[in-house]
Amino acid sequence: MLPIMIDVKDKQVTIIGGGKVARRKLSIFLEQGANITIISPEVVDEIRVLHEEKKIVWIKREVLEDDVNEAFIVIAATNKRSVNEQVKKYSDRNQLLCVVDDGDCGNMQMVSFTQKGTFTIAVSTGGASPFLAKKLTNQLSQSFDDSFIEKLAIISSERKDIKASDLPEWEKRKLLRELSYKLEVMENE
Repeated sequence: MLPIMIDVKDKQVTIIGGGKVARRKLSIFLEQGANITIISPEVVDEIRVLHEEKKIVWIKREVLEDDVNEAFIVIAATNKRSVNEQVKKYSDRNQLLCVVDDGDCGNMQMVSFTQKGTFTIAVSTGGASPFLAKKLTNQLSQSFDDSFIEKLAIISSERKDIKASDLPEWEKRKLLRELSYKLEVMENE
C-alpha cells in the first residue's frame, strides 16, 4: 500500500456500523471536516449524540447496495464479517474502502497519526498491531515540541515566498534546498 495524505474536507464518508470502532473512525473524519453518514440499526451513545446535534447523518437500518454509491470513502466497521464482505461487494473499485477487521480486504488502511500544525507523523504496522502503531506515533511525536512547529511555520512561509518570486528556477531550487538545512540549524540553536 502507498502511504498518502488525503484532504477529506467536505467529502462524503460512509461508515457501515455503529459500535466503538465506527465511533473512533468517524471522529477522525469529523475532525477533518468530512460529511459523515453512519448506516447501522443500532449505534453507541456517542454516535447517537452526534446525530442529534446534526453533526452526522445516521440511517437506522442495515446497509443497502445504493448506500455507498456517492461515498468518497467507505468504512466497513461492523462486528459481522459477512456484512463487511457485503459492503466490499457494494463498493465501486475506484472508491476508497477500509474493512476494519481485514486490512487486506479493502484498498485502504487507516494509520495511526498525530498532527501539530502542518506537521504530521503517521505510523502503520500494516494492520499487524494498531496498538503498537499508536504507541510508536505517540513516542515519535514527543520528539517535536511547539518550538519546532513554530520554526516549521516560518520555513513554510519562506518557501511560499521563494516559489512566488521571479527568481530563475535553478535559484528557487537552490533556496528551497537550503530551507531544509535552515530548520536543522534552527533546531540546534
